[in-house]
Amino acid sequence: MKIFNYKLKLVLFVMAIGLTISCKKENLSPKPEPTPFSAALEAGVSSLPAAGGKLNIVITAGADGWWITTPQTDWVTITRMFGSGDFKLPVTIKANTSGVARVVTIKVNPTFNLPPVTFNINQDK
Repeated sequence: MKIFNYKLKLVLFVMAIGLTISCKKENLSPKPEPTPFSAALEAGVSSLPAAGGKLNIVITAGADGWWITTPQTDWVTITRMFGSGDFKLPVTIKANTSGVARVVTIKVNPTFNLPPVTFNINQDK
């Protein structure tokens, strides 16, 4: 019986060492980091005449995502409200027939809780 207990203890000891060695911590890939983000009005144009027109927002986001928030108006058309990576976003402003100058605020929101970039686009009366 003593020999059996000794062999059982030896087997359990070898198994415990084997489990300890095989249970080492995995080297996981690091958390994703945000790529540099920027958004700018192409050619610095932030004002349009009463006749309306088109301008572009140049978005640089690397591989990360972005989305647009703006009040809903019938005089502003944005072709794409979300995306990822670098993109030239066209914004079309219809003619202003209201007789008063107007402004629309467009916000480009990046992922990773980075601060948004806000643009005010003015239109003459």
